[in-house]
Amino acid sequence: MSLGLILYDLIFVILATGIYAGALAAVVRAFAWLAALIPWPLACFPAAYVGFFVLVAEVSVLTALCPKLTPGRYKLFGGLVFYGWIFRSALRRVLFVPGVKWFLFASNVLRFFTLRGLGAKVAFTTSMSADVDLLDPSLVAVGPGSIFGARCIITGHFVEAGCLVLGEVRVGKNSMLAADVMCAPSVTIGDDVIVKARVDINVGTRIGSRARIGASSFLDSNVTVAPGGVVGNYVYIARRTEVLAVPNEDTAPAV
Repeated sequence: MSLGLILYDLIFVILATGIYAGALAAVVRAFAWLAALIPWPLACFPAAYVGFFVLVAEVSVLTALCPKLTPGRYKLFGGLVFYGWIFRSALRRVLFVPGVKWFLFASNVLRFFTLRGLGAKVAFTTSMSADVDLLDPSLVAVGPGSIFGARCIITGHFVEAGCLVLGEVRVGKNSMLAADVMCAPSVTIGDDVIVKARVDINVGTRIGSRARIGASSFLDSNVTVAPGGVVGNYVYIARRTEVLAVPNEDTAPAV
């Protein structure tokens, strides 16, 4: 395990050095070309933008060369999928360095190309706060018009009994995850769903379209919320529970 961690650090340093060197070289060339046409202070921002695009493009190409991640259980430090996950994780960290990530996510265009380059299936109209964390972008799919609020964490993996477990996270269109929502692997959220702040959604949970999940609630593993179902604030839903739809969510009691 110790040797593996040291090797990961070496891989990350080598990748980061090469990728950032390429992006910096692009910035220098772009600035020199622009400074010959316009006053140099005006050339700084577009040259920096070119560097970020090159950074994203480099990571996108390297990500595309990695083995595809498919849901399942894989032995640690064994097999193509595990090592593909390791390399994808390192590439994600190259782009998600504090400061760099903020710039990429603050721009709608750069955020879209960043997430697509990392393998996420997101629409251009998907909106995310700059401090959202997608730990496994290639296992995430988000429909158009959906919103991820501040400090949401979406993960497509966990480690259990010496195995890496991978699962997709799918969010439909026009759904909202408010601040501090945490989604585990193999979670499915339908269209037009509202998940309020500080909600934890555990492995394998399915939330149907138009459902409403109250603030500070915890949905344990393999919970099913029917389309139109309502969960109140500060509620714990035990594993494998089914939350049924209600005829009128405005008058229905909290679950």
